Amino acid sequence: MIFTLKKTWAALAVCGAALLAGSPAVAAPPPELTALTEQLPPLNMELEGRVTGFASELLDLVAAEAGVPLRKLVLPWARAYGQALRQPDTLVYSMVRTPEREALFRWIGPISPRRVLLYRWADRPDIVIKSLEDARPYRIGSTLESAATKMLEKSGFTAVSVNEPSGGGLELGVNDETNMRKFLAKRFDLLVALDWAAAYHAKSLGMDPALLVPVWVLDESSAYWYGVNPGTDPDTIKRLDQALAKVKADGRYQQLRQRYLMKAAK
Repeated sequence: MIFTLKKTWAALAVCGAALLAGSPAVAAPPPELTALTEQLPPLNMELEGRVTGFASELLDLVAAEAGVPLRKLVLPWARAYGQALRQPDTLVYSMVRTPEREALFRWIGPISPRRVLLYRWADRPDIVIKSLEDARPYRIGSTLESAATKMLEKSGFTAVSVNEPSGGGLELGVNDETNMRKFLAKRFDLLVALDWAAAYHAKSLGMDPALLVPVWVLDESSAYWYGVNPGTDPDTIKRLDQALAKVKADGRYQQLRQRYLMKAAK
């Protein structure tokens, strides 16, 4: 009897081991993704300690759909970009997908159209821009490490020190809000800004956006994307990419975009 019981237990153990060996492994949850962005309202911004904005809320939807834990931080753009280059499991947004950046990141998107303009104030009718060459004599406010700045530098525009009192060139700030404050103070003649970001910052600083006069379209050929460090698990990137496609297909993307467009129009 004892021998029979031993044989029975041994058989059950073998069967259990076989079942465990044959059962599919439980997939480990993806690691937390650190999402870095800059103060670029209404796409991305920090309000009352919360990272929000169109691209931020879209990322929340996408990460939840993909089952990817997410932590969002707002940093100066140059710092956010540099950290995303070095650190796996890191995403940076909202970023333009340029040929120079193509191999540096894995791309998820596009997430939003992008239209970048040169602005003057309404009380500066003396500034007439009929070609980009006409902008060379003027001091231009732009942002460190931005795609628009890189484009202007490729066209021969050079950075100048804030201590240089006059002359043309690029005066580079850490973000759009800082540049708008300098523009209000007449620190430079022309401002580089995304169209709906320019309107947002003007209103938030108590200015009528109608006083901002667009004088040249710098770029409207590209879009904004999420850029993921290539050291990130390919399965995580695939999940996020598929989740964005689903959020676009089921109407949640358009609902979110319409809500922010209505805010910008008010």
